[in-house]
Amino acid sequence: MENNECVIRLEGLALEASIGIYPHELAARQTLLVDLTLCIDGAASGRSDDIRHTVDYDEVVVCLEALIAARHYNLLEHLSQVMLDTLGQRFAIRRLEVTIAKPAAVPGARRVSVSRAAQWPVQTPAVRAAA
Repeated sequence: MENNECVIRLEGLALEASIGIYPHELAARQTLLVDLTLCIDGAASGRSDDIRHTVDYDEVVVCLEALIAARHYNLLEHLSQVMLDTLGQRFAIRRLEVTIAKPAAVPGARRVSVSRAAQWPVQTPAVRAAA
């Protein structure tokens, strides 16, 4: 962990998605379980106690819900890349890991999951205007 790096974990976020390639998957939405590990510069939020100096995880959830609602996805692999790209562009994140699990994908298996990670140049979050 880098100096002043802060790790935010969001685990087991249940999202209803239109995803898959098989007829039964195309007919009904499925529950996906999303785990995120966001690494950010935590210096400002550690000193200020101000939400404007961190990544607001409620905003992250709203962003993911919008991505899921926007369209059908065939593959977890593609959806995980879309999540990485979108969150990396929207939020001041140094490193991000996304794991998406599809609990009902394979009979007899607890879940099938895909993990993907990305890293960006060090970013210090700009102070956003108060809402």
